[in-house]
Amino acid sequence: MYLVELRPGKEELYRSSDELALAIRKGDVDARSRVYHRATAKWISITLHPQYKAIVAAAKDDPGSRAVRRVWGLLGGGGGSSEQGSATPDAAMPGGVSIPHRWRRPLALGISTLLLVSGIQLAFSGPRPPWAGRSQVAATSAKKIGRTAQPNRTAVRRETVGKPPSLVSLASSKTAWPEETAIADTLVHADSVKRTAPVLPRAPRLRSKSLREALAPESKETTRSNSLEALVARYSAAHDSAHSRLEAGMRVARLTRLFASSRLLPGGGVTDTRMSLAGAANFIRVYRQQQVLIERAYQDTVTAMARKYRWSPKKVRGWYSRAPLKEAPSLELLSGALLSNVDSVLGVLDAQAGAYKIRGTAIAFEDPSAGQVYGTLRRRIKDQIDAAVAAGGGTSRGPAGLLLQAIGTTSLPRET
Repeated sequence: MYLVELRPGKEELYRSSDELALAIRKGDVDARSRVYHRATAKWISITLHPQYKAIVAAAKDDPGSRAVRRVWGLLGGGGGSSEQGSATPDAAMPGGVSIPHRWRRPLALGISTLLLVSGIQLAFSGPRPPWAGRSQVAATSAKKIGRTAQPNRTAVRRETVGKPPSLVSLASSKTAWPEETAIADTLVHADSVKRTAPVLPRAPRLRSKSLREALAPESKETTRSNSLEALVARYSAAHDSAHSRLEAGMRVARLTRLFASSRLLPGGGVTDTRMSLAGAANFIRVYRQQQVLIERAYQDTVTAMARKYRWSPKKVRGWYSRAPLKEAPSLELLSGALLSNVDSVLGVLDAQAGAYKIRGTAIAFEDPSAGQVYGTLRRRIKDQIDAAVAAGGGTSRGPAGLLLQAIGTTSLPRET
């Protein structure tokens, strides 16, 4: 198992070397990442890891692994590796990179511009549809008919509508449609608009009193966002977000049934448990740093808002009398000591791999001194668990509560 810090504040746990190699090849793990060194209990650069060195060396030794850039048609100047290899020396750069056919891109852009201009000219030179310029034709026709033959408007409309519509070829050079059809369409459209146009009601007058009432909710919302209640709500949301990230990290660490027999056996069980415990300790460290930043930021915000909006002393005391969301100092000390002692117990088992046996709830060491050290740590862990439960750690939302949930009903086997 490999615990890798991809970037500051983001860690990832890889179960096998294959998963780590895949992440390095994908680029998730790069030279800026760090890996947790279990022997020294420190973070070191990933570039010191032998597997990272091997992958980087293999990538440098294989120049043909880079994907050949393929382009299309005239815009790219080439189609693949065969064309790049056949480029003339005149088109080569001083660094040895060839740029074949430099003239293709400007030529393609010039041809595209000419085709676009020709299409626009062709579109404007063709005949216009009936609905184009209808308002202008309608106004001109109405004035002409009103001056010449006002009484015969109905007859002209019937005569024009009754005639079959004349066909206009798309290849014609005329830029206007027949006048009679345009006049008839204009008259029919004007009459239909007169018959179907609804009468809009008169808009009500807006008084100053109603305007103030309409603007009152917005001012209330602005006042509410700057209130102490809104600040406390945002403060609680920030702590909830940090706690959610802590719970997700503990699920990634997989610390369920921490003292089960399968986790204490040599040959991988103890090693995996120590790696999981190291990941959980790192998540707890980040969570406590976030809590300190949240407390500091909101304390500064309260001070600034109290001065800006002139909060009363009673309102300021309401902030300091809020329910604390940060873990109690006693539980913080107990959880830190519990993590350290559990790691020490696992270190003893790791050092005595193959020299102890677990039978049910008992463990026997071949080295009596190792059994004495194990027994001292086991009793100390039991006392710390009892103290954390008595201090309310079982119902706490912080790291102490999550550690007690990870231990559950399991217990370390007694030494014999």
